[in-house]
This record gives sequence, C-alpha cells and structure tokens, in this order.
Amino acid sequence: MEEKEYSAERIPRKEKICYGLGGLMDGGAVAMMSCVMLKYMTTMGVAMALASTIMMIAKIWDAITDPIMGFISDNTRGKWGRRKPYIFFGGISTIIAIFLVFLPVRSWGVSAQGFVPYILIMYLLWNTCSTLSQVPYTSMASDISPSFKERNNANTVKLVFVALSSGIAYVLPLLFVESLVSDKGYLFMPNLSPTEFWLAMAITFGTLFGGGLIICGIFVKERIKETAPKEKFNLKRFIDNYAEPYRNKSYRWHILMYASAFMCMDMISALAVYYATDVWHGYKLLGMDMSSLFIIAPLMVAAVIAFPLVRIMMDKKSKAFAFRMGLPFYIIGGILLAVMDPSWTPAIMVPIVAFIMGLGFGGAQMMPWIIFPDTVDVEELATGKHPTGTYSGMMTLARKIAGALGVGLVGWIIGLAGYMENTTGDATAYIVQSDSALLAIKLTLGICIAVFMTISLLASFRYKVTTKKLIRIRYFIDSQKQLKDLDEQEMQEKSALIEELYGKVKK
Repeated sequence: MEEKEYSAERIPRKEKICYGLGGLMDGGAVAMMSCVMLKYMTTMGVAMALASTIMMIAKIWDAITDPIMGFISDNTRGKWGRRKPYIFFGGISTIIAIFLVFLPVRSWGVSAQGFVPYILIMYLLWNTCSTLSQVPYTSMASDISPSFKERNNANTVKLVFVALSSGIAYVLPLLFVESLVSDKGYLFMPNLSPTEFWLAMAITFGTLFGGGLIICGIFVKERIKETAPKEKFNLKRFIDNYAEPYRNKSYRWHILMYASAFMCMDMISALAVYYATDVWHGYKLLGMDMSSLFIIAPLMVAAVIAFPLVRIMMDKKSKAFAFRMGLPFYIIGGILLAVMDPSWTPAIMVPIVAFIMGLGFGGAQMMPWIIFPDTVDVEELATGKHPTGTYSGMMTLARKIAGALGVGLVGWIIGLAGYMENTTGDATAYIVQSDSALLAIKLTLGICIAVFMTISLLASFRYKVTTKKLIRIRYFIDSQKQLKDLDEQEMQEKSALIEELYGKVKK
C-alpha cells in the first residue's frame, strides 16, 4: 500500500528552503562551541579542567531547561502555532547571546579569575537561548507535515543547510582562533586581537544562526495541529517526561546512534586544535603551519560529498543502513590519526586520513534528523499521542549532554596528563607541552573514535523502522483518527508492529 498524499500536506519549495535556513543554528551552534569554546577559555587563562567543568555546568542547566521548553512548546496554543513564536524570538535572543559570550572583557582589564564567572554566566545564557529556539525547531521536523515522504524531502533540504552550517561552524571558528593565537595570522587572515576575534565570531554567527531562525519562524507552517487540550504543569508529569520517550524502543536506539556519533565528533572538534598545534607543532603542510583546519575541513568536505550516496542508500535500503554504511571508514581513520607520529609520517597524511573519516561521517551526520520524525510516529501508533516537543527536547538534551561530556573528557584527560594552559596574558605565546600531554591527546582521539563509533554502529543494527513499516504505521494512525474499524488480521499486524518497534505500552 502506498501512502496517500493530500495537497495540503505538500510543502512548497520556498518553504522548505526557509525551514532549512533554521537548520543553520541546528547544525552549527554545537559544532561552533565544541570547536572553539575550550580553546578560547584556556587561551584566556582558564585552567583546562575548570574550562571543561564550566561546559558541564552549562549542560546540567540544559538538563533542566530542555524538557521544560518541550512542555511549554507542546502546550502552546495560538494562531502562530506551537513552535513558530519560540523559533522567531529565539533567533533574536541568539544574536544577543553570542555578542555577550565572546565580549573581549579580558582586554578591558578583567582578570583571569574575574573572567571565570563572566564566561560561566554568559555560556549559561547562550545555552538558554539555544534551548528557546532549538527544542521547538527540532519539533518542526515532525510537525511540518503528516506525510513521511514530504517530511523526508523537507528534512533533506534542511540537512543541506545543516551540513553547510556545520562545515562553516567547524572551520571558521578554528580559522579565527588560529589567527587569534598566532602572531603572524593564519592563511589569508591577519593576527586578530581579542576585540577583532569577538566581532568576527559575533557578526558571522549571530547573522548566520539568528537570521536563519527568524526567517524560519516567519515563513514555515505547522501542518500538524494539536487537538488535545493543554496540560497544566505537574511536577510528577514533568519528571515523567524525561522517561516517556525512552519507553519507545526505536527512540532509544535512535538516540544511542545519534548521541554516540556526535559526541565523537565534538571530541574530535575539541581535540583538533591541540592535535594540530601541539602534536604537530613546527611542522608545515603546503607551506603553512599545521592547523586544525587540515583535519576539520577535509572531514567536512568528504561528509558533504557522501550525502548523495547516503540519500540513495536511504531510499534503496533503509535509513539505518545509510547511517552505518560508512562508519568503518570513520573508525579506521580515527585510529590512524592516533597512531601517526610526526617523526615518521608525512604531514600530507593528516588531511588524507581526515578525508577518509569524513566519508564515514556523512551518514552519521545526515540521518539522525531524518530518522527522528519516524520515532514520533511509532509513539503515536502505540499511544495515540504526538509529543514532538517532549521528544525533541530530550533529543537536543541528549545531544548537548553527550557533547559536553565528550568535551569535558577531553579537558579532564589531557589536563590530568599535564597540559599547560597559556597564563601569560599574551594569546600568541606558545607553551611547549610534555610528552605525556601529547600522548594523551593522541590516545584520546583514537580511543574516543573507536569506542563511540562502534557503539553507534551496533545501535544502528537494532533500529528496525523501515519505509515499508512506516507506510503501515501511517495507515494505522489515519485509521485511528478516522475511527475506522480494523479487521482481525490488521489488529494483529498493528499489535506486532507496536511490540517490535515500541515495546510494552504503559497503561
């Protein structure tokens, strides 16, 4: 049986583009902070372990605010919809927050000790503004259309923007920070003062992230309307919201795939600067000093090149297959980066190996947000509810906590190994690192990729939702809405789908 399509479900091309623009924040925000925040704080004189702890505190705050935002969004009723107002105002607040995070207060006389509470407060503000927009935006992945084909098409457009933003957010901040810490500048960039670094970060990413959200909030429609009455806030129910999505078997495996893959990428992003500037310090490639850009740029280029093949495999095989098909390349590449040593490895091998990793990262980056709406459909099949806000809140929470834990581990491990921060007050001063710190950087890189990508790979084999099953899920959901009676064979099929994809339904 093919899915029945209604003209009202079809999403115009212009609207898909506007929806994709919202993904600039979705794809780039965590990537940007993963790349630059740890290095920025240590450059400003914050101890490595303390910088990692600040990032963890911010994610604990997210653990509180993400489910709250999911509850608020799910229970918003109005002519603008449940998600659009928060996406719009979240875009405005994002612009303000990013200007405050990188404000060059150290250049204005604030001590390293005084900088710690400042950056903690501003990073908490940034994460709050991110929650305001991102929980409703991720919910739009399901609410933009009841048709899973239209959702797939819209989310594919979105993922083009996510990939573009991820590439920009992984590369440009590293270029800015390399130019900040180098007294000669880097590539085409001159040496940046802290004030110039602030303006470059704030204007570039404030416009990119905030502008995309504002456009999305104005022009994108919510085609799935909530008909259930609003719920009053109940503390027991709120706490239960943390657990509700994880009763869904498909959602559990999906989150494990997603969080493991992106935790790994965040650790690579945080380690890239230290790997390039410390492990490969003094080595040149193409006439330039070795830089994290030689790792992140080829990785992201390869990921984008892999996207068309991933999309084809999604249609021909399954979304889970498209997710996992390149992961062995990712694992092998990460191990190679860890074992390579500048004393015997040509420098050109660094971008070549990073490119190999990127071929595996393409599916891992693209598929989770295409898979997400399907897990909400499984919930609706099993319980009759469509709690996209709760589901997306927990998904963004999982992403943020995984990323913070990954970056935290990077800071704690190499900090314990004796990594020395720049406490001179001169951002361009280079501190020679011990052999133990260099070994810790390499081992952390290789082990994190091998472990977390293997977890992600194994989880993908346990995710059982396919296109054929989604067609039947939509049929049963529509029958339920239309109060259509199912025959005995259909009832058995529905029960079997629920048991396989959701698990035991809570009474």
